[in-house]
Amino acid sequence: MLIRLEFNGRIIHEISSGAISGEILIGRSHSCTWPVPKEDTVSSSRHAALFVKGGAVWLKDLGSTNGTFHNGKKIEKKKLAVNDKIGLGNCVLCVEPERGREGKAFSELSVRSGKARGQKKQLKPPAFVIGSDPSADLVFLDTLVSRRHAEILVKEDGSCWVRDLGSKNGTAVNGMPLRDDKERLLKDGDRISFSHMEVDFLDGAVKRSNKQTWLRVGILVATLLAGTGMYRVYQGIRPSAESYIRSARKLAAQEKFTAAAETVDKAANARRASHNQVTIEELRRLLGIWESTLALWRRAKESLEQGRWTQVSRDLGMLQATKKDAWEWNEEAADENANALRAKAMLDALLRAEASIGREDIRFDMLAEDHDAVAKALAGLGAETPAYLTPLKAELEKIRERQSVLLAESHKMEEALNMLSQEMPPYREIVKVVEEACDSKEEALRRRARVVRAPLQALAQSFGLLAAAAQNVRELEMQKAMAEDISLPSVDACTIDPRLSQARKTLEKADKNLKVKAGQLNMLLGEVVKRIGLEGDSPEMLAVFQDQTVMDKVLACDTLDSPMPRRSRQEPSGAYDRVLGVEEFYEYLSALPEPVNPALVSDLPFVSMLTQARDLLQKIEALETFVSQPENRWMNAGKLARQMTRMATILASREALMKEYATRAETASGRAALIAGGIAMRLSPKAGAVKVKGQPLETWLEGELKGQRASLQQLNGEYSLAPAVRQIEIRNEVMSKGLPGDPLVRAMWARRDAAVSATGSAQ
Repeated sequence: MLIRLEFNGRIIHEISSGAISGEILIGRSHSCTWPVPKEDTVSSSRHAALFVKGGAVWLKDLGSTNGTFHNGKKIEKKKLAVNDKIGLGNCVLCVEPERGREGKAFSELSVRSGKARGQKKQLKPPAFVIGSDPSADLVFLDTLVSRRHAEILVKEDGSCWVRDLGSKNGTAVNGMPLRDDKERLLKDGDRISFSHMEVDFLDGAVKRSNKQTWLRVGILVATLLAGTGMYRVYQGIRPSAESYIRSARKLAAQEKFTAAAETVDKAANARRASHNQVTIEELRRLLGIWESTLALWRRAKESLEQGRWTQVSRDLGMLQATKKDAWEWNEEAADENANALRAKAMLDALLRAEASIGREDIRFDMLAEDHDAVAKALAGLGAETPAYLTPLKAELEKIRERQSVLLAESHKMEEALNMLSQEMPPYREIVKVVEEACDSKEEALRRRARVVRAPLQALAQSFGLLAAAAQNVRELEMQKAMAEDISLPSVDACTIDPRLSQARKTLEKADKNLKVKAGQLNMLLGEVVKRIGLEGDSPEMLAVFQDQTVMDKVLACDTLDSPMPRRSRQEPSGAYDRVLGVEEFYEYLSALPEPVNPALVSDLPFVSMLTQARDLLQKIEALETFVSQPENRWMNAGKLARQMTRMATILASREALMKEYATRAETASGRAALIAGGIAMRLSPKAGAVKVKGQPLETWLEGELKGQRASLQQLNGEYSLAPAVRQIEIRNEVMSKGLPGDPLVRAMWARRDAAVSATGSAQ
């Protein structure tokens, strides 16, 4: 024999009688040999036991709470036989003949519906497909049958398992629908429904000779009974289990669950009860679930009508935890299930909205999310609202209106607070919006606004002081700006909102930056003012280069007309010396193309006007670069702006002078060209900025000076061998061609001065 334990048509354990050794305990305890599923709450911890005695297999009850049943009768112990079906809690113990693999006939389907009615179809491995598709193994040409409706899997041991293939109208075995694409083991005599089309399963392992004989006898007897009218009387006296099951389902559909349960009890003792044991137990279980579900739902609807939301929430939570089959006693139950889910969604949205709308720390995004949930719950009601949902709908509409107002006001305040992140936040506007929110009808928004108002007002005041300090900078009141205390609120006062904290950090940083910038500006502007003051667009050190009278003397090297100046002199010797500097100008030209060594000019007695002009221009450029930096553009207003306009005028005059003297260098010749080019070079802001005769000015000057010195050296070479008259000519020619700072010129200059000293007049 093959002994099998099933739960809801699913095989839990299976064993051959010949393989039993010792005792097999069955129950809910994990220590049992055959533990039952946790869903079986009827079985006891140690419910029953299988054992072998005298070559036979026995089953005995172990004092279970709810008993062990065979054919509806409670048993203590029973010797097992083929075709026995014994109920243990919600499980069924089935006894069947052993299946052999060789010489076994194929199982069959006996068709009871459609054009193939009366035919038998062999179930050959591995699978047998049923559907309306012409390629199916069994074809039902019916619109309620899916193309591939179901299939029967034939396993290696000969067992057959049926499963639904996602059909629209489902598959059932003995009236029980198949679920979740689960496979169900078929037993001999099972009736399978594909929508309304039916077949009977005939197990190939079952011998049918006696069955067929008795079937014929039964048909003969039924015919005789029908003929005499006694068959109907017989059916009325002892109805079948199937008829009781159908009656129980009809009563359940009418929500008469007590009567349905009584009818199921009758089915357990009716004819063919053993063939329907699983169906009976499943229906008994479902009736209890259905009755409990309906009672909970009725109480929930009553609470919904009375507005008792806490009770409703509890009941709907319990209903939501039930399985799908808890709402299947009739077609209307599915609609009620949808209403229960709809009510749960609506109530959840209401309770969440009520809980959050009063919170002081509610965020704008959370508020918007709750508002969307309420709107979605109301939209889910559809066109017609059941009467019991009307109070809940009214509450949701009220709170949605409150949420909309609060959302709009909160959005306005949040947008205002977000403006704190701007480079120049409009504090006056932000404070005004927050003060308006302090008068809101919604307590949550009022509390929120009042919490941020004080630190926000303090920040606005600090911003005003910072703006005043910035204005002082623009009006050149540097010391006043650097001494300003903007009185920031405390760090703790601003921690209530990250935007306030960030705004405080920004103001603190801006204050430190302003003081640093004010100090830097004060230093840079002070360097310029020290040289040219705060008035005038043409400083003396630049104006001199526009004075033609003075510059004629410079180009003529008027200093050479005087005795050669000592290096220790305190006053310049002539216009050339005052404007260019005898030693200074030559040092810069002779060092080309390299810059001059600062040590060579550091010990000169005074600074030439050309060097003063270059120094001034560099200070002005540094000031202009500083003020024009993007982070310092806020400074360029007021008095500082007027000073910067003045600086721009000075720099523009520099550009004009550079062009003028570069042009002179290009058109002049000899010493005059060198002097003009040297002036343009010293005024230039950077090397290579000016070109003369297609060359960078510095390169051109270097070449011109080398050419001039070569000529002077040649004359100097003649001097020592020349007669006195010629020496005087050479001396005068060298002094007329060379620059006053050139050593060759200075040597001739010294000879001339010596001659003058000796004779009393120049020769």
